[in-house]
Amino acid sequence: LTRGLQITSTDQSMFEKAQGEKVTLPCTFVLSEEDEGPLDIEWVLIPADNQKKEQTIIMYSVDRIYNHYYTAMTGRVQFASLDPRSGDGSLDILNLKAADTGTYQCKVKKAPGVQSQKIQLLVLVKPARTKCSIEGSQEIGKDVVLKCKSQEGSPLLSYDWRRAAGTLELP
Repeated sequence: LTRGLQITSTDQSMFEKAQGEKVTLPCTFVLSEEDEGPLDIEWVLIPADNQKKEQTIIMYSVDRIYNHYYTAMTGRVQFASLDPRSGDGSLDILNLKAADTGTYQCKVKKAPGVQSQKIQLLVLVKPARTKCSIEGSQEIGKDVVLKCKSQEGSPLLSYDWRRAAGTLELP
């Protein structure tokens, strides 16, 4: 029984990391004797909008690494292994940014074998300082609106209001 190229890193397909951290997206593979062509490993970012085309991030082809395709990640992406031919085409993304959130796909080709694997990455952003305000006349019998919001934070923040002093329940 012969089998072709196989991607072996299928244990985790979702990663959550904080902004500024590093993540290693796994893409390990084994080749078979029938795979004779040149080895190509390509990582692409698949846009959420399916009208846009996928963006190549980094590529290993004919013993060379090409990592200048996607300017938003220039200097922040590299193969985790010094030699991807070893069966490890995993991707390191350094200094994560909120915009790095998305679906990444590892494609490994060595003719006639071709395999791919998708991984979701969610970059979490700590909340910025919350700004609160009050609208309306602060007189007995008048309505007021209390507002709080933060410019950034993921997942989106939710607020819970409670009365700090006094015994009367809020309406």
